[in-house]
Amino acid sequence: MNSRLMLFALLAAAAPLSAQGKAVLGYIRDVPPETAAAREARHQRVAERRRGTCILVHRGAASIAPENTLEAYAAAMDYGADGVEIDIRRTADGVIVLFHDDMLDGLTEGFGDVSEITYYQLLALQPRRVYGRAKKNTRPPTLAALLALAQQRAMLLHLDIKRPGLEDEIAKLLDAADCWDHVVVVNSRTAPDLAKNAKIKSLRFKGPGLYAGRKDVDAEAVKAQLARPGQMIMVDDPRVAAQVLGRKAYQPVPLPKSLREKWQPRFAPPPRKVKDLVPAAYLAGQEARTDPDSWFDLVELLMSDREHRMRPEGTNAYQTVRARQILSRAWAAQRLGQLGKKQPIIIKTLEYQIKHRSLHKMWQYHGLDGAMSIRALALLGATESAPALREAFLRIDPELKRVQNPRYSDNPLAWSDFRTKMSILPALGELVCEESKAFLQEYVAMDEAKARELAPIQYRAATAALLKQDLSQQELEQLLRSPNGAVRGTAILACVDHPTRERKAALKAAQPWALELPRAR
Repeated sequence: MNSRLMLFALLAAAAPLSAQGKAVLGYIRDVPPETAAAREARHQRVAERRRGTCILVHRGAASIAPENTLEAYAAAMDYGADGVEIDIRRTADGVIVLFHDDMLDGLTEGFGDVSEITYYQLLALQPRRVYGRAKKNTRPPTLAALLALAQQRAMLLHLDIKRPGLEDEIAKLLDAADCWDHVVVVNSRTAPDLAKNAKIKSLRFKGPGLYAGRKDVDAEAVKAQLARPGQMIMVDDPRVAAQVLGRKAYQPVPLPKSLREKWQPRFAPPPRKVKDLVPAAYLAGQEARTDPDSWFDLVELLMSDREHRMRPEGTNAYQTVRARQILSRAWAAQRLGQLGKKQPIIIKTLEYQIKHRSLHKMWQYHGLDGAMSIRALALLGATESAPALREAFLRIDPELKRVQNPRYSDNPLAWSDFRTKMSILPALGELVCEESKAFLQEYVAMDEAKARELAPIQYRAATAALLKQDLSQQELEQLLRSPNGAVRGTAILACVDHPTRERKAALKAAQPWALELPRAR
């Protein structure tokens, strides 16, 4: 094997080089033993849930803690749910974990795919957002830890298995935990054999997920779906459904401390071929070659390869080289944001990256340098960049035709710019200024046809961002009365969970029923 690739394979992804070799806090790999009495009582509780109407929560209660964390799943149960939907993947060293996204960069400060790094490396990555019940050391849990939590809470489980080939390992864990009766749905597309396993007794949903358009915060919509045939409903937040069903508002149960344990370094297998591109390993090498604390070096790296950014065509070898260049620029942009040096040349360089983000045939790399530059501007608090972000969101670049996936040609052309477009509205939320506020207000009032032409629909993200701006009681009431359910529902939960004098008054005037909802704790 190429010695350089061997070196990359022995480096952890995006973790500080000085931290290599240190144990990190993660989650258990094996489900703890259970007494016969506890097992029998648990199965009785699971059977009781199955006999009634079941509330399942999509990725856990993500308004209370980050998605696919044990804190989010425990919160879902505390606020009246019967079970949860979980997203299952496998790391490079074979650990079955919970993580929704195909790529790491949406939820963590890493790059690449979960399958490209070890669980130790995944634990070493800093999450992009820590809020609510999550702690600084909250990380993607193992399936074993989730099953132990499911035992404690008699939690029903919808298994959304994100990649094929995981069925045997999942079945072994379900055997070890004796949790087959907890499973009510399996994603048959990626796990057809597991879905047909005789040990699984599936239940039927009453309708599509109520989280679409935030119907889960609309009592009438919840009542309408509850009246339909079937046994289950799916929501993003269980509080309104629990209220409709007359369940107790809040019954907290502490997370078991036994679900955490230390993990020692374990290294990913090397790429099968020298030409293979492993983003996480490549970036570890990039960090070794570039001074990550020199803003001048990072700006220089960020401005490299300007003449090839809009050339997505070429041989596989050329595309691999370009992907590495895009990753390098994305990493450099992220580091500039982390360094916190708000200098005019840095701001202008990041704005240039957004306007001249890279085209690439592979969606994993297309526009990644632009997206990371947007996030960097948010970290730097660059309110002067709000007009540039607005302009980037409104732009529909005709050059996108060169990278548009034929499978999705029915979607508007601007959707091919999803990586940058879906970073802009959250960034504007961090940049508190009149320019940001005005554009976010414009977006939440926009009709769906126009919003759809500009980017994938993002009413929820836009509302959450707008609520970070300075809003008057009247402006809050407008959001709480919005005819757009996604806007209205997002605003209701935010005002309930993060009350101020103005928010309480707005709720009392516009949605007084919501004052009875339990606040996130």
